[in-house]
Amino acid sequence: MSKTFDLIIPCFNPRLGWEKIVLDAVADIELQLGQDVLTEIFVVDDGSTEGFSAQTESLLLKANSKFRVLAIFPNKGKGNAVRTGVLASTSAIQIYTDVDFPYLNSHVVQFYNKLNIGEADIIVASRGSSYYEALSPFRKVLSRSMQTINKSIFSLAVSDTQGGLKGFNARGREVFLQTSIERYLFDLEFVQKATRAKLRILPIEVKLKNEINLPTPSFGILVRELANLFRILFRF
Repeated sequence: MSKTFDLIIPCFNPRLGWEKIVLDAVADIELQLGQDVLTEIFVVDDGSTEGFSAQTESLLLKANSKFRVLAIFPNKGKGNAVRTGVLASTSAIQIYTDVDFPYLNSHVVQFYNKLNIGEADIIVASRGSSYYEALSPFRKVLSRSMQTINKSIFSLAVSDTQGGLKGFNARGREVFLQTSIERYLFDLEFVQKATRAKLRILPIEVKLKNEINLPTPSFGILVRELANLFRILFRF
């Protein structure tokens, strides 16, 4: 018997037209999996000051009754937003991805199918050539450096922790809810905890959609994430 799953979508100041992107992606996923597999879709508004309104929330709810909008104010960070969605979810499987659905929709289906048959406790996106070809030189160096740190310092089960698309079963959910980093490096913290708990972690290479733009993070974000990196390194 197939398990059900919930989709968690963190959202902060999304770009114009994001509602259509989400609705189209969800419709495609349901077309591939069937209507009864995806139970709820949690859109977690992380203190947006633009791009999110009562009108957009109403549009989502009218288009698909499975949508649940959770509001956080003020903005606390992606890690906190995803945890809020996961905590509200009650399905056997949770999958989270970014509001622009940067990877092919078929990867969400692939993640679900592998979790449904018990192939892994956690599945993480491994970003392939399509992703790195879309990066600026600076961001490419950042990403490769992070993977080197994951291998050489943290000795993780997988080297690419920041793909933005992950799924897990009940065992993975339990570990995920033990994380505390509020911003982007919650993914690293999660994989580190899961590695130490000896959960089965499966990386799957994902393909970036052609229309996705990947901006370089600001200096302020880099400083905050460097502080979080040291928190993870010396706290555990």
